[in-house]
Amino acid sequence: MMKLPAITINLLLLILFFSLGQKALAQPKSKVKILLLGTYHFANPGMDKFNVKVDDYYSAERQSQILDVNRSLAKFKPEKIFIEASAKFQDEGDQFFQNFKAGKVDISKNMVNEKFQIGLKLAKDLNNDHIYSVDAFTEWFEDKVKRYADSTKMGFYKEFEDRTKDHVVQLNTYFRNHSIKENLLLLNSNAEQKDQNHHMYNNVFPRVGAGDNYIGADLVGEWYKRNIRIYSNILKHVSADDRRILVIFGNGHIPILKQLFSENPDFEIVEVTKFLK
Repeated sequence: MMKLPAITINLLLLILFFSLGQKALAQPKSKVKILLLGTYHFANPGMDKFNVKVDDYYSAERQSQILDVNRSLAKFKPEKIFIEASAKFQDEGDQFFQNFKAGKVDISKNMVNEKFQIGLKLAKDLNNDHIYSVDAFTEWFEDKVKRYADSTKMGFYKEFEDRTKDHVVQLNTYFRNHSIKENLLLLNSNAEQKDQNHHMYNNVFPRVGAGDNYIGADLVGEWYKRNIRIYSNILKHVSADDRRILVIFGNGHIPILKQLFSENPDFEIVEVTKFLK
């Protein structure tokens, strides 16, 4: 049997490699489209550093506006919806959703939170099989960061707090006088997410500390850790045949989640503002 020269074998292998590569490129893997909706809290829980105050979201006017938002988001047709509820209560949360779908529970009283009014209502309207709780928690010690900044007379920290208080007052005024859809459009703008919300994690907290004291940077590390855990929880519920998913979380989480998903080749971020106009 005639032996082929080594150079001929290498050439054949090279041709085979390129032909397989061209075939793969001709049939790219379908990416999962993801909509990231940043929200404010409809129920005034008072858990953030500076809290937006809202009016009665059970009023007929606000309920009509919530319906309008949900109809707009429904156009995206998400097959799975992820909400800001603790992942450790996934089974209980999903059972609650199943009962809600079956008409066995009422969320028209004491459940004005956006995870109910948008997340559960929309999932029911779309006849989704489940609702996914994916929040996670880490250590949070912003009070210590503030005490350190105040005790060492870091003037930039007080300036940041004063500017943030003023901005929240402006948001309160805006939110009272605009529809929920308009409010969400503002929150999900790049200027609001990056220049206002993400600003403190990127430009303020890391500056607090001196020498081998990294108290501000460590706080940012805890914030990133929480969001990476949320990201991990979402990934665990995404399957190969999923096409469209919706994530509903407080606006502060969106910049980091958007970065994580934008760098994952299995996902394609769809701008939520397209569905809120």
